[in-house]
Amino acid sequence: MIKRTALVLLVLLAGIGFCAFAAGQQEAAAGSGDGYVIGLSNYSLGNSWRVQMMEEARFEADNNPMIKELITTEANGDTAKQIADIEDLIARGVDAICITASNPKALIPVVDKAMAAGIVVVDFDNVVDTDNITSHVIVDQIEFGRTQAMWLVEAMGGKGKVVAFNGIKGVSVSADRYAGAVSILDNYPDIEIINVVYADWDFAKAKRAMENIIASNAQVDGVWSQGGAMSEAVVKAYNERGLTIPPVTGEDGNGFLKVWKKLKDQGSDFDSIATSMPTWISKKAMQVAIEALEGKAVPKEITLPIPTITAADLDKYVRPNLSDAFWCNSQLPDDRVKALFEN
Repeated sequence: MIKRTALVLLVLLAGIGFCAFAAGQQEAAAGSGDGYVIGLSNYSLGNSWRVQMMEEARFEADNNPMIKELITTEANGDTAKQIADIEDLIARGVDAICITASNPKALIPVVDKAMAAGIVVVDFDNVVDTDNITSHVIVDQIEFGRTQAMWLVEAMGGKGKVVAFNGIKGVSVSADRYAGAVSILDNYPDIEIINVVYADWDFAKAKRAMENIIASNAQVDGVWSQGGAMSEAVVKAYNERGLTIPPVTGEDGNGFLKVWKKLKDQGSDFDSIATSMPTWISKKAMQVAIEALEGKAVPKEITLPIPTITAADLDKYVRPNLSDAFWCNSQLPDDRVKALFEN
């Protein structure tokens, strides 16, 4: 009887020990002091915005004690490679994957696979078209276009002919921004969009297009531009010919802000607005992933505000000593910014 009692006690103690061990393992898996391994799958480094966005992520990883390691992958615009990159991150057992997606639908199966493996998945910038995800971190691109268009309507006095400069045809960011602009401009019967240009957010393409429009002697009373380097190109196309520059909307690229500031300092009547797609959206996505890993409830969708630069605060943001490629609404410290963008 004593032996049987002793055996029962040993079994109970072993069970208690196993439960304690399992609980300890679960706590360790949740990053109890060691930090988390975060994967970041980027679809492209094709422009300076994306380069700066990745640097914002690395800076966060260097300074956030909850991040043990950041593993970044680069798909070079190739959707098949991005899928393979995410498959590799899953195989490496990362705690979370942050994704800026090359294709909103093609990545759904691999996101499903990551979620099924118990990995936290947060997408940002260009998102995946699925609800089976921890969280989407986005900027409302429709509101981005609306904000620009509302300013342009006021600058034009509610009437006139508009040229619209879009980004890449078929990319959701470009389509949503334009849809937002049209939703405003369509409310004004005396405003007409006379030309829609897809210039891929590229300076050279936008400048050639604007030069051709100027050469055609078309009446242009305002230019709605999504930004990138396109707004800078439009302004320079007019300025180089000594022509009066119509109101032009823009984004927070330093090249555009420098041109705007120079004209302002010269006493020009030119005015603009610069909306922003924050490069630190990658940092926010990583912070959301950590909150989820810590067991906090995170919203399925988090929408960042659209920072907007006007003439009143232009001097606060423009960086005359940095290259045109810098994006002025940054959360990077000066040493990191200068290492990337100092002239």
